[in-house]
This record gives sequence, structure tokens and C-alpha cells, in this order.
Amino acid sequence: MTLQRDTILHIGFDDTDSLQGSCTTHLAVIIIEEIDRQVTFLDYPRLIRNNPNIPWKTRGNGAIGFTIKIAEEKVNQVIVTIKRSIENYYQPDENTNPGLVVVKGNIPEIIKEFSKRALIEVLSIEESKEIATSHCFDHYFIGNGRGLIGGLAAIGNILNPRNEDFTYEIITYRSSDLFGTKRRLDKESVYEMDKKLAPEVFNNIDEETNKVLICPAGPDPVFYGIRGEEAEKMLEALSIVKTLEPLDAYCIFRTNQGTDQHFKYADERIENYRVFKGDIEITSKPRILLGGHVILQGIIEENKKLVDIAAFEPSKNFKQKISKLLPGDKIIAYGGVKYNQEHETHTIQLEKCEIIFISDHYYETSPLCPKCNKRMTSAGLNKGHKCKKCGFKDSNIPKVKIKIVREIQRELLIPPAQAQRHLVKPHRRYGLKKKESVKFVENWWKKYLNE
Repeated sequence: MTLQRDTILHIGFDDTDSLQGSCTTHLAVIIIEEIDRQVTFLDYPRLIRNNPNIPWKTRGNGAIGFTIKIAEEKVNQVIVTIKRSIENYYQPDENTNPGLVVVKGNIPEIIKEFSKRALIEVLSIEESKEIATSHCFDHYFIGNGRGLIGGLAAIGNILNPRNEDFTYEIITYRSSDLFGTKRRLDKESVYEMDKKLAPEVFNNIDEETNKVLICPAGPDPVFYGIRGEEAEKMLEALSIVKTLEPLDAYCIFRTNQGTDQHFKYADERIENYRVFKGDIEITSKPRILLGGHVILQGIIEENKKLVDIAAFEPSKNFKQKISKLLPGDKIIAYGGVKYNQEHETHTIQLEKCEIIFISDHYYETSPLCPKCNKRMTSAGLNKGHKCKKCGFKDSNIPKVKIKIVREIQRELLIPPAQAQRHLVKPHRRYGLKKKESVKFVENWWKKYLNE
């Protein structure tokens, strides 16, 4: 009698969607349905958001990772199934380049380090191919192989509760015959869900406009996604939110969304598309550009480099507070670096900002008359001041300096939910107890099969 030997597989894939449709998380559900009876999932599928500044990404720059236990003799069969699912699912497009990587057993340190760099840097396809060839059990790609980058990052970023923050997202999917049509959602049920489950859920409603944010706008298969702190709360949210069309499937993902994980590994280096975190002293008054964008200049304290700092119009109240900064103020800037070749300037596009020092500013005005206490006026160039009321004159009396009352305070500024990138930690998550473990729930995914 031959005993069945089990092995651990780590599977990562990316770049299977396009701006015209499809969704990497949807492909994950298709794959789960294909392999579920042959494997044991040791973790929820991980939705890993990487450097949000990469110019050739789709909106969220998200990759998918699986960790499964599987009988040794089924390994090749399951890998073939996944490859076939990718080939059948992705839509050929010049900007869509799927990649799949598979690691057996322990994850190599080089892949773990690669995943940290993927949060903040621009990584090359060539490096990802070298790592996949040397350190993976199997790898596969279509096109130029850019999807290997996200695949490796999703495997290496295991969101270990001992040292990484994480959240959950339950994503629901539409029937294929409804792709491209308007999503029919009972919005009042979303307000009810958010009110009942807060702060265990976040970024469902924009705090400034009261707009419901859980539905995407494009033709992709996602109906809605709800983000939160515990998997149980995701299922509770699912039970509260009402749709006016049948759902095809849902799945709970464990994710780095809303964690600031990219800022955990960021620093003050200024490189195009790199994630930035650092102390800056403001050196210019703000400029308001056409469209409402706010631009300032500042000196990075660590390396004394001069940079532009930008807060864009969709950030509303956040942008308005940034426009109150003045020379001498100091901030911790969090954002992405963009290089303007024409002007040879680097701009930090703010994702959040902490005001840590507010400088004193003054304006000068004419002094009060020492005789009648009325405001004096200038007597002419270098002639001092005179009082129109009582006629008193003094050629030596100076102007007085009055401290300006600043309209800002030391605080952490975060854009409203509708202007936040996926990785940014929202106000609602501050002060919550750290999660110590991953708890599996039953029915963490489901295919409705036209019930």
C-alpha cells in the first residue's frame, strides 16, 4: 500500500485583466471552482496590491496568491488546469501579459524580498523571469511576461499576522449576460450595512459626498466589493446588502488593502514611479492650477532635494487643507514620485500627509497713534507715520508686526474614500486592535449556479 504524500504549493498570477474588461479576482474564483475538490486551501486567496504608481497597470495593480495543500501526484494536473483557465479567460490585448508562478514547499527569501520591493519600486520583467526560472517549481507567461512580477509578489507577500497588517474584501460577481449593463443595487441597504457594521467595514460610503462606493463603473464582472476587518463580518455584510439582479458568485479575499503596507517599506528616495515617505519643509506658497490642483515646493530633510508636492482636485477637503500650507511648515509626505522630463522636476503626488510643524507668519500694519489710539497712516517714504484724527506725527515710529492666525493644525490628513488609493489606510482603521491570526469561515466562496 502506497501512502499519499501531500505537498504545499504557493501559486501566484497577475495581469489577466484589461481596461476593456475581465478581472483577475474573477479568474481566481473560476480557478477555485476548478480545483477546489482536488486541494485544501490553507489561506484565503490573497489579493495583493502592489506599487500604485506603475504606469502600465490597470486601476488597482492587484495580483492573486493561493496557498494550498495537494497530493503530490495531482500537482502537475492542477497546474495544467490553472494554465488552461488563464488561457481561456484572458482577453488578448497589447497591454495584457498574464504570468503564473508556482513554488513548492518553503518560499525562497529572494521572492519574499522581491514582494517587498514590488510594493514601492518599478521591477523589471527580466528580473522576474530570472527568479521564476531559478527559484520556482514552475512558471508560465503569455506575451512579454509582465504578469510574472505580480505573481511573484503575491506569493512572497503572505501577510503573516505576526508582522503585517491585513484586511478582507468580499467581492461579488455578475452573471455573464449582464456584463456591461448598469448594476442594480439597493443603495439604502449599503447605508444600513455600513451603519450597522462600522468600524468593522470601511470605504463603503464617501464621507464628504455620501456616495456609495462599493460598485465599480466598468464592464468587468464584479458587482460590488466590501472591505472589512474580519471574514465573519464580510458574510454579514453580504446578508445585509440587497441587489436587484441575481449574483453569480462571491469570494472572500485576504488583502493588504487599507493597510499602508507600501509606506511601511518606503523611504525618501526620489525615483520616477517610486513610493515616497519622508519629512519635507515647505518652501513656497501654494499655487492653484487650472482644475483646482494644488502645487507647492519643499525640501526633503533627509537628502535636501527640492521637489514639487501635489494634491489633486478629487481629494476635496484634503486638497483645501494642503493649500493652507506656507513656507516653513513641515510635513510627512506619503505618495508617489512622478518625473516631468520637460521641466526636469520631480513631483510627489500625495496620497496622505501629516502636518508636524506649523511656522509663524506675520503681516505688517501701521501703528496705533500714542495720543488717540487710532490707526495711523504713512507720512510718506521714510517719513514715518501720522494720525489723521489728532494730527500727531512721528518720523521714527515703525510698523507693527501682527501674527497671522493659521487655518491649519498639526494633524494627519487623508483624502476622502472616493479619492483614496487601495492601499491607503483610512481614518476608520486607526485605533483598531491588531489581528493576531487568520480565521477561516465556512462558505468563504460560493458559486450560485443560477439558484
